[in-house]
Amino acid sequence: MNNNILLLYKSHTGFTKKYAELIASTVNCTLSDSKIASVKQLSDYDIILFGSRAYAGTIDGYKTIQKLFEKSTASTLILFVTGATPATAKETIQAFWNQNLSAKEQETIPHFYLPGGLCYEKMSTKDRWMMKIAATMIKKKKNKTASDREFEQAIASSYDLSDPIYITELVSFLQELCK
Repeated sequence: MNNNILLLYKSHTGFTKKYAELIASTVNCTLSDSKIASVKQLSDYDIILFGSRAYAGTIDGYKTIQKLFEKSTASTLILFVTGATPATAKETIQAFWNQNLSAKEQETIPHFYLPGGLCYEKMSTKDRWMMKIAATMIKKKKNKTASDREFEQAIASSYDLSDPIYITELVSFLQELCK
């Protein structure tokens, strides 16, 4: 067991949890749902790895974990975010990081994007309604761009982009950090 790393995750439809479990078993670290995170818990570890979803343009739960981290004695915070965007959409992913992390945070907080997907069956009613509204708005839009058409197709139904290959860079980073 790697007693230096605590992997906290926040998952709603299962993609983040699936990745968190895979990462934890690969690097043999402590895994915990972020709902029970505390300053004391974080202070028992040197490295805090927080995984969550991209949600309405934000990192769901990041601000809460960031505040706990700042009050703890842990020395390193690392992020991974899951989302419905394919890994190949580098510009979109970078825009997401720019929106959520300051330039300084991007330099000092290692961050990784892991493609998840959409799972309407596990979404809350509120989230399904938000997606339905987005789908209706894009459907009614005149003069759709290529991006609009891609988005319309992407949110039409559930899909799973997750793959163990996507944790490779993060796992390698953790292994180097713990040497």
